[in-house]
Amino acid sequence: MTRRGIVLAGIVVLDIVNIIDHWPAEETLAFIDRTEYAAGGPPHNAGAGLLKLGAPFPVTLLATSGDDTYGELMLASARSYGLDTSHVTIVPGAVTSHTHVMTCADTGRRTFFAQLGVNNLMAVEHLLPPKDTTAKLYYLGSPGVARGLDASGGWQVLLETAREQGMKTCLELCPVPADVLRAHVPPCLPFCDYFVVNDYEASTITGIEIANGKRLDWNAAEAACRKLLDMGVSELAGVHHPDGAVAVKRNGEISRRPSVNVAQSEIAGSVGAGDAFYAGMLFGIHEDWPLDKCLDLGNAAAATSLHSPTTSASIRPWAECLAYAQSRGLRPLLSVQ
Repeated sequence: MTRRGIVLAGIVVLDIVNIIDHWPAEETLAFIDRTEYAAGGPPHNAGAGLLKLGAPFPVTLLATSGDDTYGELMLASARSYGLDTSHVTIVPGAVTSHTHVMTCADTGRRTFFAQLGVNNLMAVEHLLPPKDTTAKLYYLGSPGVARGLDASGGWQVLLETAREQGMKTCLELCPVPADVLRAHVPPCLPFCDYFVVNDYEASTITGIEIANGKRLDWNAAEAACRKLLDMGVSELAGVHHPDGAVAVKRNGEISRRPSVNVAQSEIAGSVGAGDAFYAGMLFGIHEDWPLDKCLDLGNAAAATSLHSPTTSASIRPWAECLAYAQSRGLRPLLSVQ
């Protein structure tokens, strides 16, 4: 049987993105320049990214929503990207999970205030891959932000079930505190085929300092990828950072690719850039591209996502992403250690 398609499951939220002029000290004032509403959460963002990239294969979303106004806004936003929301479970009386994203206009950095809501009620049965699926990949996100699944070991069950159904598994994370990552992620890794994370997440899980909020240490990033493989990831571990990305495969293949040279004036917001990177990686992995090209598309998709304050609106078709990256050039090779 030829497998095609990606099932994306897990937490979906309504992102309420506020563009603020600066980050204020406590008990002082900052101004909101504008507010935008969009569905968010790793499965949605990666799914929307895949569709924006022009995925020539089925993309299926599994998630939960409340039956409130936030839920209506979230599902309408998801459908606007072409996502099929018919597999989203509506939980009567529950509050749709939503996040206030505060994006600073002066730095581009963002801070999240999350109401977990219905995602705390999410159970394994809401996210099980369809029994008759012929999908190639099962993508799951994210441990640490759904208390029912966190407490029950449900993330591991879902990954193991997907493997038993013949799919390769992918795990994505959210920016949760370090102790939460260390508690919930390592038990999932032996059930994960592809694991791609940012420098903070990789450092937290492996104990290897990769960037410390500064330039990427490429050797350390590669070492972190190798440790993630040692911790159980079966096929590929990758780390992305504003400077670029590193990936190591179980067969010994290694790729280091610098990021796109995006001018600060082009950046409207960085929320969802990591999900855009993963969408590019998923596209390439699904299509059996060479590893370098997978990372190049991840970097290019992340670069175009920066042109909108929301997660996926400005991502372009995959060939246009790569052409944009070529037109802007990559970051100077001197930054690559």
